[in-house]
Amino acid sequence: MRAWILLAALSLSLVDVTPAVAAQGVVPGLTGSAAVRSAGDAAVRFRELTEARIARADLHTAWGTFFNDTASTGLRATHTVLNVTTTGGDYVYAPTALPPGNACLEMTTAYTPSGPKLWAWDWCGGRDTIGKVVDMDAAFQATYTTVVDGRRVYTMDEHRTSTTANTWTAYLMNYRTGAWDVFYTSTGTKDIPGSTWDFFEIYTTVNPSTGAGYFCRDLQGATIDASNMLVQQNGNWVPASPTNSSLASPPSGSRFDCPSLTFSVVHANDAWRAQVGQAQTGTSYEAEATANTLAGQAVRRNSSGASGGAVVGYVGNGTANYLQLNNITATAGTHRVTIYYASGENRSVAVSADNGTATTVSTPSTGGWDTVGSVTATLTLAAGTNTIRLANPSGWAPDIDRVVVS
Repeated sequence: MRAWILLAALSLSLVDVTPAVAAQGVVPGLTGSAAVRSAGDAAVRFRELTEARIARADLHTAWGTFFNDTASTGLRATHTVLNVTTTGGDYVYAPTALPPGNACLEMTTAYTPSGPKLWAWDWCGGRDTIGKVVDMDAAFQATYTTVVDGRRVYTMDEHRTSTTANTWTAYLMNYRTGAWDVFYTSTGTKDIPGSTWDFFEIYTTVNPSTGAGYFCRDLQGATIDASNMLVQQNGNWVPASPTNSSLASPPSGSRFDCPSLTFSVVHANDAWRAQVGQAQTGTSYEAEATANTLAGQAVRRNSSGASGGAVVGYVGNGTANYLQLNNITATAGTHRVTIYYASGENRSVAVSADNGTATTVSTPSTGGWDTVGSVTATLTLAAGTNTIRLANPSGWAPDIDRVVVS
């Protein structure tokens, strides 16, 4: 049986964004019939969710922010971007945001079988369809995302740009230029009644082998944050708070067909978090740390996408060029090692512990030399202090950001 589920846009970290002035560019993407084709069934299910929400509030459980201040005329928020694809016919809309003030554009992060997408749903003047969609691929992430607390995020701004015509414009922060780029604009009467929100929404099927929604497996170990939720009042941006919004206590994940799903309010009402299962734990070791050994041509370089602001490149293409992480503390036994890297092409890296036998791991292109992805390997470590070496004797390895040992 299908279940329709709403959760709040979920958050933690604050990103300081300068108030918008003039937009400097336009976010590339598909519009019109091409946008609808690109979204496919994800758009069909999204429409069904909204229609059900309007017709019958008892069809699903809702938790999250409802904006109840009619004086507000816009919303800003910073949201997590995950490299997640869905299975089992599930679609995850996390988050989907319709600003207060009679807004008719809904900005939605959609996780689909073809990967993550960002769209503007046009509820203006009877259009009631996707206005624009963009794949949140490596090229998008290299321009419109940054890293906060080790998680990749984007920042949106949607506000009313004409009171007379009820025109609304959505923007994304371009982290390369530091300016707001236009995502989509539309004009007309808001077609859907009721309050406005910043929600996490799911269309799910229960997996008979697990008794939980398929999304519960797809998002296992993932954390979704939304932060710095601001509403615009009289030209000023103020935090979402109990004076201009409302929310209920976080519910049990079992109410959403995912017992391992947990919620927490980090700061009412502008910061929430959702966690599916256990977050990845372990100790992070930065590649560029001065305690490490950079042999041969291996060299540090600055990188806007790296967790510590730098990576180590020119690793490999022979045995002389390698990166060795020193002072790795562990218990004796097998450990999961997650390698965070950036690469504009498909490469591979050989990883070994304490000068032992290396394991070669493929590292697909992340889409750019400042866009970070990750792969995992398993190493046997000794009790106490160890070394981990990253190399490639036959070709270049990717640029290394950090390694997490868990």
